[in-house]
Amino acid sequence: MSTDSSGFRAAVRRRPRLHGLTWLIWRQNRTAFWIGLTAALAVAVYAVVQHQHITAAVTAQHLDACQGHEASMPCLGRLNAFGQHYQFPMRRPLQAMLLLPFLFGIFLGGPQLAQELESGTYRMVVTQSVPRMRWFAAKLCVPLAMTVLISGVFAAAMTWWWHPAAQAMGPLFAWHSWYPFYGIGPVVVGLSVLFLVLGTTLGILLRRTVLAMGATLVTGAVLFALLERARPHLWPVHTMNAQHTVDPPAPADAWLLADGPLSPDGRRVPEAWDCYASHDIKQCLTSHGVTGRWAEYHPASDLWTLQWTVTGLCLALAAVLVVLSAWWVRGGSGIRRRTAPAEKR
Repeated sequence: MSTDSSGFRAAVRRRPRLHGLTWLIWRQNRTAFWIGLTAALAVAVYAVVQHQHITAAVTAQHLDACQGHEASMPCLGRLNAFGQHYQFPMRRPLQAMLLLPFLFGIFLGGPQLAQELESGTYRMVVTQSVPRMRWFAAKLCVPLAMTVLISGVFAAAMTWWWHPAAQAMGPLFAWHSWYPFYGIGPVVVGLSVLFLVLGTTLGILLRRTVLAMGATLVTGAVLFALLERARPHLWPVHTMNAQHTVDPPAPADAWLLADGPLSPDGRRVPEAWDCYASHDIKQCLTSHGVTGRWAEYHPASDLWTLQWTVTGLCLALAAVLVVLSAWWVRGGSGIRRRTAPAEKR
């Protein structure tokens, strides 16, 4: 009996537990972690329930038969009714997902080091035989692990909720719009990591908590605007030419980036805008030397390629910011180890 008890106690002691500096950083951030994880799990449960409802509705209303025929009147009526009940309710959550990276950056990344540098409490750590780089690594890695876990749960839940509705709606629920694009998939994690590291870096540079939080909001908004502008060009586009048509020769569910008129020999020519107001558009266009259209687009199959490309770009920028922050901390950044005063003789 005593042998079994001692073995049990030894097993408990051998269980991996946080200790030292990692335990301290966890203690400082555990409230934010539990709040974020609880919210993520709540969204996940709700997304699973909604996924089941949407899947059942698609089967009951035979919406699978409408794929590729969304423009027909019977299908259009059924899809509009389906969208009212299932697509519209998920729009606000998908839009709200864009706030998630900002929350990580402003409330977790911004104060992470700025608060200690501003108040001077970091001195207690660096005088306890803790190197500056180890302190920096712990202050960054613990929130980073929390961010990846929480944002990953959010991303998986929203993707699971969105997928059956997007599959049923087709072009009526554009995959390339800023939502749902930034509310699903790995890009949610990539943006959250980038904004967390951005907030941490600004906290080191500015050394003021409120200032770092405000700067994270502004800089994050600028970064997002630049990323959204660059997104169409992060992967090669498809080009298609077609004669004897006045419509862009791109699939209905494609992300159309640009289109224009073609001459009979396949050259791109200027638009004949006056013809679109005439009674016989095709005859007018032909008289102006326009017989076809060209289009540049991303097909729907590029969704996940673009998702992973944007995620990789976010992680690369985050890595650059980590290197910059590490160089700043290693070089000092006002972080100096206090030496004990010499004894008076």
